Amino acid sequence: MGCILSRVRTIYFSVRILLGIMEEVRADLNAARIRILRPSWPIPNPSISFWQQNPIYPELVNAQSATLPESADVVIIGSGISGASIAHTILTSPRSEKDVRVVVLEAREICSGATGRNGGHIKFPPYAVYAGYRGRFGVERAKKLLAFERRALPLLVDFAQKKRFTHAEVREVETIDIFTDEAMWKKAKDMVHLLRQDLPHVAEGVEIHEADAGCKKFGVSKEHCFGIISYQAGALWPYRLVTSIYATLLSTFTSTFSVETKTPALEVRTQNDKEKPFLVCTSRGEIAARHVVHATDAFAPTLVPGIRGKLFPIRGHMTAQRPGHRFPDHGGSRSWSIISRKGYEYISQRPGKPYRSVPEMGGELMVGGGAVQSPGRGIDECGVWRDDQSCSTIGAYLEGILPTIFGKDHWGDDVDGSRTKQAWVGCMGFTADALPYVGKLEPALTGRDVDRLGWTSDSDHGGDGNERIRRPPPAEWICAGFGGEGMVLAWLSGAAVALMILGVEDEHFQASPGLPEGKLMDWLPEEFICLKSRVDRSDVVGLFELL
Repeated sequence: MGCILSRVRTIYFSVRILLGIMEEVRADLNAARIRILRPSWPIPNPSISFWQQNPIYPELVNAQSATLPESADVVIIGSGISGASIAHTILTSPRSEKDVRVVVLEAREICSGATGRNGGHIKFPPYAVYAGYRGRFGVERAKKLLAFERRALPLLVDFAQKKRFTHAEVREVETIDIFTDEAMWKKAKDMVHLLRQDLPHVAEGVEIHEADAGCKKFGVSKEHCFGIISYQAGALWPYRLVTSIYATLLSTFTSTFSVETKTPALEVRTQNDKEKPFLVCTSRGEIAARHVVHATDAFAPTLVPGIRGKLFPIRGHMTAQRPGHRFPDHGGSRSWSIISRKGYEYISQRPGKPYRSVPEMGGELMVGGGAVQSPGRGIDECGVWRDDQSCSTIGAYLEGILPTIFGKDHWGDDVDGSRTKQAWVGCMGFTADALPYVGKLEPALTGRDVDRLGWTSDSDHGGDGNERIRRPPPAEWICAGFGGEGMVLAWLSGAAVALMILGVEDEHFQASPGLPEGKLMDWLPEEFICLKSRVDRSDVVGLFELL
């Protein structure tokens, strides 16, 4: 009888614990939904990322005109990589109008949002990405979506080299995915085989390494590893890439381009002006604009009410760490992911000599992730609009994961007893269907309609009757919601928006720095276009299932 009672008691308490966990999950989900529906502007004093230290263009940190420009052809809200891409493409395009005026607004210091806080990766796992797209959209659409992501690495490396942005450290790396869960390892191998079946040319560089051989080759502890997949990826210093672009544009287009930091856009209104029907209201005054671009990633819903609850932040944690004294110096040529059953971490090593006993720059391990280690299993990181506060549990996990994964033989001791040099957080923009929002915003999403002013998209003509250039009607645009994959998705998404603003999306372009060959829709997936119908049918619950 005692044995039976003991078993009943065990079952009873197990059920109580399970019900308690389920109730906690429901409470966390409800709290996340409430946060998601209450967008907030960027806070004035965020955590400082490693990337923002030692800026190569210190004069740009708080760049600001003596007086705010009264008008512009294009006002870009947000100074991250998507804003830089839009500005660069418009200003350097041979199809731009003469003396086109572009203004970039930034609520805080330059590039102080997600781009200046990310992991510094140009990476996506082709096997997992293709399998995910194939399951959602079918084979042919998945191929185009994958091709878009594959363009990012060679395009950015080529762009940085031709522009001589050496300080941005844009480079190719060998990346390895370390699987610490057996089921995930088996699933990943199936995905690789699927990629080899459908796209053998893409799968050529994707290699499967069983645990014993993989751990030996890549210096990983066998205690927690079921297998490794290696392939090519990239890495960079994102803040330096973006500020290098802005410095070049400011020196080249001195009278037609400006960056206005510490100038938050507080409201967008319309006015009865056919040429510049938008008024962007800032903390320093108003700017009349023909086009307004929302390039603030997670913060776009503050000014676009129709996407509230559909685009929102997930807070991400990052650290810069000193390697242990046995950890090899890969010279910036390798990156890693640690993939478990419910989440993953991402690591890259910067070029230069690793930290030893002196605090010199070089060789840092940039370590991020750990979201599912939070008290709410990651749900409590959803809808967090602040980037000044961190989760101590995630921070402690990130500091301890590397010696565990690489093991004593490959990590060694901390040389000076201080592993983490810097820790910070950032707000990553996610959409409810896990795809970026790119393109023209319909008035039903913004609540602002300028069509009544009678604009057409007919080409302008000079007094001599010769056609000059097609001028699309004034509009609001968006380039946001990159799901933590901004270095893969944002540059070309920004270029696409710029081409739409210029009205040249149907023209065939030759490849140039920062732009691929072909017409826009030859390379931009139609799934990215921000249609109201797409926004309406997406739901955040579905995103949680995808994640």
